[in-house]
Amino acid sequence: MLNKIKTNPLAFVIWIMLSCAVHIVLFRSKVNMDHEIWQRILTVILAVCFVLTIHEFIHFVFMKMFCKVSVKIKLMRDPMGVPTLGTVTDGKFQKWQIVIIYLAPFVFLTLLTDAIFLFCDRIELIFFVVSVCNCAGCLYDIIDTLITVTKKDNVNT
Repeated sequence: MLNKIKTNPLAFVIWIMLSCAVHIVLFRSKVNMDHEIWQRILTVILAVCFVLTIHEFIHFVFMKMFCKVSVKIKLMRDPMGVPTLGTVTDGKFQKWQIVIIYLAPFVFLTLLTDAIFLFCDRIELIFFVVSVCNCAGCLYDIIDTLITVTKKDNVNT
């Protein structure tokens, strides 16, 4: 069932809408929106590029920590066929390592950032967009974590 969710565009859209809604409800009043529309658009474009790169780099770092074999970031297709960056290796990992590898970007780029936002009076738009974009993009990581946790075997790649 979880694999079907990964290939369902509607599930992805719902996750994106929920991610955006939660962030807007929590932090909208704090976000600095004192920018022209072209600056906002440029901010979103820069944030998406930043998130794609840093998100995969976090996967890369944790894979390298747990396994010394070749780890690469490359252009690939996601479960819906959309070209995106991905981190790949031939290494083998323990189940707990896989969970950490999958969830690390969500923890560092979304949860930690959101925790910091709670203590801020104002949030710059780019940091807010980075957190929202990463949260929206973590659907596959969260589903893959659930798949890994529910599997019976101890070692995966």
